[in-house]
Amino acid sequence: MARAEKERVVEALLERYGRSSLAEQAEIHMKNYPHALYQLFQLAALTNARVEPGVAVDTFTALRGRRWSTAGQVLRAGPEQIERVLADAGYPEGDRKRISTAMTDAALHLQEDHGGDLSELREDAGRDPDRERELLRHFANVDDDVVDAFYREAQLLWQELLPFADKKALDAADRLALGHDAASLQGLVQDDGEFVRLVDALVRIRHDKEGYRELQELAGSGA
Repeated sequence: MARAEKERVVEALLERYGRSSLAEQAEIHMKNYPHALYQLFQLAALTNARVEPGVAVDTFTALRGRRWSTAGQVLRAGPEQIERVLADAGYPEGDRKRISTAMTDAALHLQEDHGGDLSELREDAGRDPDRERELLRHFANVDDDVVDAFYREAQLLWQELLPFADKKALDAADRLALGHDAASLQGLVQDDGEFVRLVDALVRIRHDKEGYRELQELAGSGA
């Protein structure tokens, strides 16, 4: 597909799904502060589930409304209370315990090992993305999918991650004939913020069969 045609598909994709990133939709202040980074981690854990990304954002907002949006607050709340919020939000039973455990175990180990701050984990890893992934995966029930979801949003703050697009986003990009890697996608947008919105839009479209079909037709038609 020619570049101009790819740009038309990207424009349509951003218009329909990418007016804001997931972090922007969740109104997380994108600063290298402990509470903001932990909130990005919470959102990542909530996104890695059998629910639509919009449900994950709404559930994050519900947790923050209860003041359970920092490592210390999550530890005081405990996994059982968090599970109840997830149940009310419609999370499948198998996801509830996994996500609540990931949140509370991460909070505990952040406080014990990294001063309660993911920025310290970053420094402990020497700002190396592979090492950062290893340390994040030390938290219980945190797998590569959770780390990928965290990297999608955190790359605006942790520049060593740029450009990052996970397998879910790249699969959608490939189906839409936009490219096979993050660098190719980055070349289709104006700046880093728009790149993150594009990656999140590619994750969102996976949950919209009609939208996916329409964008695939646009990609296939070259129109």
